[in-house]
Amino acid sequence: MTELPRVFRGSQETLPAVILAAGQGLRLREESGGAPKPLTSLLGLTLLEHTVLSCRAIGVTECYVIVGYGREQMLPHIAELACRHRMRLHGVDNPQWQEGNGTSALAAAPYLAGPFLLLMCDHIFDPSMLQALLEAGQRSQSCLLAVDHRIKAIFDLADATKVRLHGQTITAIGKELTSFDAIDTGLFLCQPSVFKALEHARAEGDGSLTAGMRRLISDTQLHAVDIGNRFWCDIDTPQSLEHAERLLLAGLIKPHDSNAVPRGVRHQVG
Repeated sequence: MTELPRVFRGSQETLPAVILAAGQGLRLREESGGAPKPLTSLLGLTLLEHTVLSCRAIGVTECYVIVGYGREQMLPHIAELACRHRMRLHGVDNPQWQEGNGTSALAAAPYLAGPFLLLMCDHIFDPSMLQALLEAGQRSQSCLLAVDHRIKAIFDLADATKVRLHGQTITAIGKELTSFDAIDTGLFLCQPSVFKALEHARAEGDGSLTAGMRRLISDTQLHAVDIGNRFWCDIDTPQSLEHAERLLLAGLIKPHDSNAVPRGVRHQVG
């Protein structure tokens, strides 16, 4: 883990990523053995390592990992990943993590002066989704959210964050929406303006990331990028963890290749 730079002014080709990894993950406590949610194992790698490797796959090597719960366990793991994958990974502490994930995004504000990728450590995804965001960002000065229109394919729709669209402009966001057009995948390309939106939302008593995004929506500053048929999965429960394992294995292992199951797999496919 490297020393924190005070401000990062990246180009579109070398944007840094902010990875939110401060949560406790109560619903995954049994699977993680009581460890922080980002340290939950998926096919032999932690959820955080999956996210870090997805960044590395598209050339993003500067990441700010926001920690809160279990920081004593998280910081050594971040340092280990930085060394193993030759990346600049900075652990950033968020003492207010219990107030909502928007406060974790705000914790990165002192280190960023330009656009950046904003990711959830418990979302597993095809790295090309990040590339799609970067390409769309070259044509936009707004904040961008990768969305999935395949609503019927969502594993746990009730728990998913929904978005309503007018063209590519996002007009509403939230888990409670009953009329919606797509699903929030948790992958953003943000402008520094997101920090002011998050600060306003927190001052009004809501420290969630969704509340900050609603402030951007009120200024028509949040737009959608369609992910097409790309893979992603939000992991919040043991059931969603097993679902992600099945999908990943189905994409990696041919039906006849019964000896190719990676070490550390805890669930059978089939």
